[in-house]
Amino acid sequence: MNSAAAVTENFRFLASRASGKLAIAILSGLLAACAGSEPPRLNSAPAPSLAELKQRVSEIRALPFKQETEHSGLPALSSAGVGDELGGRSLAELARVYKRVGLLAESVDLTKAIMEFARLKRLAVFEAGRERLVIAPEAARLGEALAGERRGDANQIAAVLALTRALQDQHFRWSDRVKGLGSEDRKLAFHALADGDALLAALSYLTKYREPLNWAQATIRFAAELEKVGGHLPELLKQDLVFPYRDGSQFAQWAFLAKGWSGVNALFADPPVSSAQILHPEKYYIRRLAPLRITPFGLLRQFKESAVFDETLGEYRIQILLGLNQPRKDAERIASRWTGDHLSAYPDGEGLITAWISAWSSDKEARVFQRAFRAVLERRHRVRFDETPGAPDGWKANLRTGRSMVLQARGAVVLFLDGIASARALEVSEENWQNLQIAPESVGLPFDSAQKPAQLSLKSR
Repeated sequence: MNSAAAVTENFRFLASRASGKLAIAILSGLLAACAGSEPPRLNSAPAPSLAELKQRVSEIRALPFKQETEHSGLPALSSAGVGDELGGRSLAELARVYKRVGLLAESVDLTKAIMEFARLKRLAVFEAGRERLVIAPEAARLGEALAGERRGDANQIAAVLALTRALQDQHFRWSDRVKGLGSEDRKLAFHALADGDALLAALSYLTKYREPLNWAQATIRFAAELEKVGGHLPELLKQDLVFPYRDGSQFAQWAFLAKGWSGVNALFADPPVSSAQILHPEKYYIRRLAPLRITPFGLLRQFKESAVFDETLGEYRIQILLGLNQPRKDAERIASRWTGDHLSAYPDGEGLITAWISAWSSDKEARVFQRAFRAVLERRHRVRFDETPGAPDGWKANLRTGRSMVLQARGAVVLFLDGIASARALEVSEENWQNLQIAPESVGLPFDSAQKPAQLSLKSR
């Protein structure tokens, strides 16, 4: 029997036993490639049944499992399905804009990379209608990393993660809510809440049903292993894979330590709106700080066609961007002064004009970012920026296509224009400055338990 057939047969056998012992299925072409895959690790002690695991997770999360009537299996991954999660934007547009900003190298095949990213996002899945767990080999590795020396719990950890996500969908319709988001930064924050919650549930499971362990150290091990699992992805996607677990679990711990699982459940009704709130929980729990809303009326007037791309990058992706050219600590420090941004792209003949406007905590911090971003652009695109005459905070780089890049700062705001005709560059940028609206987003009431002492964190804020 060849490897693919063996895996398929193993899946059928284990799925049929799902109501008894914990079923572990490794799906060829869906969750892991057959070639080179290691065999599933078996627990040294008898594994609890799926029914027992569900009962335990339900008790930990203080949420009951609902009876599912849907019997469709796990949907296959497809570029169309992934595209639906991008809010209707094409992968080609996304790749084009991210490459111009510098987040992706020109050589990256984003369609291929994001399909692999989507696969790694669902290494462990519970199919409620069929009462079946589907767990890939990589998920067992992550379980081992979290459990530490108690490696026999590895497959149970993967199951707890999958079952917790199922509870999120049943009680909060979380997958649907994430798909409906247009901002990638807000989507990243939503993923961080969900994955952070799932990791907390897994840590609670180990603590309740096994010997106590150090949660901070376990989270560090888990994040390090996840970085290895996603090591072949572009840096942007690799970090987008790790961030929701590592930083999301820290964010959720603030609510958990203050009000237990009822506090974590309350987060789903009033979720964080930016990666900045995940990175700095005090911006959510203590003094609610939402990103500034930036509307470039001047650009909308200048371009004949509507934007084909419109989103917010957010603090965490700016960390990744600047980290491509300098130590990560320096990138984190610069990005932490972010207060909002607006990234858009407009058709211009056969080309595309990319516009990115970012707001910072002060004039000084805006110029610190401007210099750091200039270094990224010069390295990525092999261009040289020259100072614009009479404008010491304005730089321009001529491209081989006859178009140009413009990088300007005024006050606490930085403007980046790419692909603009050189003759129009200064006219368009000036129109932007004259008709730019920046206003605070509305915010909700702060989480009422944030004043509790001793919030757990893996690092100082």
